[in-house]
Amino acid sequence: MSKEEIKPIIVPSYTEEKKSEKSLLGKVPFLQKKKKPKKKTVKKEQVLRKTPMIMPFIDITEDYIVQKNCVMDILKITPKDEHSLTDLDLQRLVLEKVRFYRSYFTAHKIVGLNFPSNTEKQRRYWITRKEKTKDSLRLRFINRKIFELEFVERERANREFFLFIYAESPQILEDEKKQVIRGLRQSFPLEKLSIEKRQDILFILANQNSKL
Repeated sequence: MSKEEIKPIIVPSYTEEKKSEKSLLGKVPFLQKKKKPKKKTVKKEQVLRKTPMIMPFIDITEDYIVQKNCVMDILKITPKDEHSLTDLDLQRLVLEKVRFYRSYFTAHKIVGLNFPSNTEKQRRYWITRKEKTKDSLRLRFINRKIFELEFVERERANREFFLFIYAESPQILEDEKKQVIRGLRQSFPLEKLSIEKRQDILFILANQNSKL
């Protein structure tokens, strides 16, 4: 009888077992582990600890701004073009303003600020015209208009004036606003502002070297 050759038993290593398991999992879909998507971490804006101590503002609502010692509100002043007015009209405006200061004694302040020009509506109009135009001459004219509007928005600013009113409580502030609006109705009408606009004003006052 011929003796059969005894083949050695090869034991797979640990790494080879892992590779075989991965290949088996790849072939069977329901055995595959679904990777959970990584959550995007949003970095919170850091506020310096000393900022709340320095800034007097605490909260802002639709009707007023809360400060540490009082409440206040901001109204926009509608300016007048003095170059288009006659001497009689200018004299009337000055007299009405003098009468207002004689009758109104509550703490207030007039502030003038520069805001960037917003030409988004005009640019949107010319861009839609450009998409519908095929004439080369018209396209040159439209491109010129878009360039001018972009230049105005980038390089120029609008000067706006605001009236800051202060009071001890929201009820007193509401009465003061009614008196001010009534007193300046004929000379320089006042306009109420949204929360976003008032936030922009406070931001510019606190960050005079920054842009909106």
